[in-house]
Amino acid sequence: MKTVGIPEDIHKELIKLKLESRDRNVAEIIRKLIYEYKKRKFLEFSDSFKESLSKSGESFAKILKNSRKIREEISDEWF
Repeated sequence: MKTVGIPEDIHKELIKLKLESRDRNVAEIIRKLIYEYKKRKFLEFSDSFKESLSKSGESFAKILKNSRKIREEISDEWF
C-alpha cells in the first residue's frame, strides 16, 4: 500500500464523498474517480474520431473494409 499526500480540502471532499456514497474506504472513491476519468477521456477520443471520419467523408465500415487485406497479412504472419 502506498501513501499519497493531498491537500486538506481535497481530503475533506473525499471523506464527504465516502460518507455520501457509503463506500467502505476512500480507495473505492478514488477507484471510481479513475474509472470516470478514463471513461470521459475515451468518450472525448471517440467524439474526435467520429468528427474526423465525418470531415474525411469516410465511414467506419469503409475503413474496416479497406484494412481487411492488411489484417489478413498480419494474421498470416503471426499464425
